[in-house]
Amino acid sequence: MAVEAVFDRALEEVADGHHVDWDVSDSGAADDDERECLKWLKVLGDIAELHRSTHESFEEELAAVRSAPSPPGLPAGGAVSTWGRYELVEKVGEGSFGSVYRAWDPKLEREVALKILHPHIADTGMTERLVREGRALARIRHSNVVSVFDVETHDGRVGLCMDFVRGQTLEGVLRTQGTLSAGEAALIGQDVCRALAAVHQAGFVHRDVKARNVMREQAGRIVLMDFGTGREARALRAAEGRDVGGTPLYMAPEVLDGDPASIQSDVYSVGVL
Repeated sequence: MAVEAVFDRALEEVADGHHVDWDVSDSGAADDDERECLKWLKVLGDIAELHRSTHESFEEELAAVRSAPSPPGLPAGGAVSTWGRYELVEKVGEGSFGSVYRAWDPKLEREVALKILHPHIADTGMTERLVREGRALARIRHSNVVSVFDVETHDGRVGLCMDFVRGQTLEGVLRTQGTLSAGEAALIGQDVCRALAAVHQAGFVHRDVKARNVMREQAGRIVLMDFGTGREARALRAAEGRDVGGTPLYMAPEVLDGDPASIQSDVYSVGVL
């Protein structure tokens, strides 16, 4: 078998998510240069497999969370309940920090998204910091950044009240429509960069830019969401790597190595996205 055919076949198998017998491929290489290329192709294949397995495990965990009984005071099966002054209509999302609900604000008479932090998050002493940072985020006004209206505490838990965006996450778009064209991806990237510029100008680092945290509204508007891991840039510098947050597959190498997240690492995450 020709060396080029060996490498091309391994490349196609990696791209298609299939198993590659690297020992057979290595034995078919003509020289050390070809073996070096195959070695790094194997690294890429391992990264791709990690990405697939991480996503599958997250989906399984999310399905288990959604099927579990709801905590007291929160809706199950679409039933309307209340949290503070808000009427909770339905759960629309779940993350490591909290659950997101479509809710009705009777005071302002409008539909909102309400992210309520999990009890174990509220009990870790983060409440005051999240309230302070949430109120600061409410000052950011940009068409590509989700509007944060208020942060409240109720029954010992913190809730972030935001604009309710009707649409799909980019992860959902990719799952239903497949890979986007280069032109469409570039336009989305520009909007995400505009959103991050506004966030950075306000003194914040998002720390978790990824496909699941970017929404495409039904009308086409791109909205950066989920500031659950966001922090003030100066606070991150003072933490000296002790405050770690985000999704490893999107993290810049220096952050994985222990350095604090920064504007530059947010931009790196956009590149991964």
